Amino acid sequence: MMRGISLGLVTVIAAGWVTMGLFSQFQRKMVFPGPEGVDESLLSDVATQIGATELRIPTEDGETLYGWHRAAIWSGPRRVVLYFHGNASSLVAQLELQHLLQSEGWDFVGIHYRGYPGSTGVPSEAGLHKDATAAWKWVADKLDVQPARVAIHGRSLGGGVAVQLAAAVNPGALVLESTFTSIVDLAKEHYRWLPIGRVLEHRFMTRDFAGRVSCPLLVAHGAADSIIDVHHGKELARLFHADEYMEVPRIDHNDMLLVGVIATRYLGFLESAVPSGDRGLE
Repeated sequence: MMRGISLGLVTVIAAGWVTMGLFSQFQRKMVFPGPEGVDESLLSDVATQIGATELRIPTEDGETLYGWHRAAIWSGPRRVVLYFHGNASSLVAQLELQHLLQSEGWDFVGIHYRGYPGSTGVPSEAGLHKDATAAWKWVADKLDVQPARVAIHGRSLGGGVAVQLAAAVNPGALVLESTFTSIVDLAKEHYRWLPIGRVLEHRFMTRDFAGRVSCPLLVAHGAADSIIDVHHGKELARLFHADEYMEVPRIDHNDMLLVGVIATRYLGFLESAVPSGDRGLE
């Protein structure tokens, strides 16, 4: 009887370790799946259609990032939204937001992370933070804009990228849209039966940057988010003492959040943080 129990226990333990090993092996694909049906040819075609300037941005470790710059439809003092997309998204997924920002006097700059369409390399947490730094440097150097005139906007995984950059560079504003408190917290909710904390390599501890971000902050989250539950947004707003928190009814994770009245509030927040006139340049 004891021998049967021992063999059974060994089998369970062995199966558990095999499962953990597979999870560790494939977690990069889980965290950074990339967009479906998007390649550099499509990106170039869309960029031509919408008048976006295609970017090739070098990183400090030798990778090259693909990106877009879309200039504001006006001639006032330059303001820039530097945008970081979600883990399965791309630049073509946020065209409405880009149009909105352009029409309201904002330049839009967005990149594809390393390993995503058009960009070289293999994605990792450390790599994405290098990518964000490279994008910030491009904005500062090529567009000749001061940090106070730049708003950083991160969606989903991009929020984990954006918050660390904001803590380092002190931009004019930060927007966290549908973002998690950490990948560790999120993974524990989706894989309760695994000791996630021990095997996750890409942790994106967004909540750990509370107290290190001093710029105005907007947190926005869909109330019906089935991937990153709305409690993540509420907790981030609490931890960071967000200047504004927007919870949007009936909006799931992949729904367009910043539309209608919510888009108006979003633009109002950006305007209050980085005014369209000369204020903020001094």
